[in-house]
Amino acid sequence: MTAVLGRLGDRILDKLVPKASAKAAAEWYVHCYCRERSDYRKICTTAGGVTRCGSCYAFRICGG
Repeated sequence: MTAVLGRLGDRILDKLVPKASAKAAAEWYVHCYCRERSDYRKICTTAGGVTRCGSCYAFRICGG
């Protein structure tokens, strides 16, 4: 009986409290290139052990 109640309590707790991830998420910018007076960069993120980078976009005037 105690084991049944323990399993039931674990199931309820799993529904109410999300499990914590051991790996933290991180974001950083990567410089792409400088062209036609615009400086381009992209943002990269790491979450859950997977690294992804977006596409390059203009964010400032070169040399500025």
